[in-house]
Amino acid sequence: MAERIEADEQEKQRVVSAIDAEVTAIADDDIEGYLAVLTEDAVFLPPGLPSMGGEELRVSLREFLEQWRVEWLGFRHDETEISGDLAFHRFSYSWRLEPKSGGQLQVAHGKGLHILRRCDGDSWKIAREVRNDRPTPHTI
Repeated sequence: MAERIEADEQEKQRVVSAIDAEVTAIADDDIEGYLAVLTEDAVFLPPGLPSMGGEELRVSLREFLEQWRVEWLGFRHDETEISGDLAFHRFSYSWRLEPKSGGQLQVAHGKGLHILRRCDGDSWKIAREVRNDRPTPHTI
């Protein structure tokens, strides 16, 4: 029983590591690193915008990182659960966005959900992401 719990926790850590790779790629302005943690059929549901997948998503992510410098003020892994080859990861975040062309800084706070798929036997990639903004910060 203890071995099973340990194996489950190790698998959850692999999921969290995939999310950490996304967070790091965004902070490092690394679009290729960001795209590498997504499945080919990834779909994002960003706040206030229609859902995006495929080439439209990749273009949108490239444009985002070309236009904004991201500083994470906080990122929290709130919950991670795995069922077979799918996992969900609930998160909270705060970030500061600085326009690369100059202009006013923006601070955003939010929460979201990732759905990940097991790929290549043991790695996890993000298949879906939905985020919602929060008007005020929360403890991270």
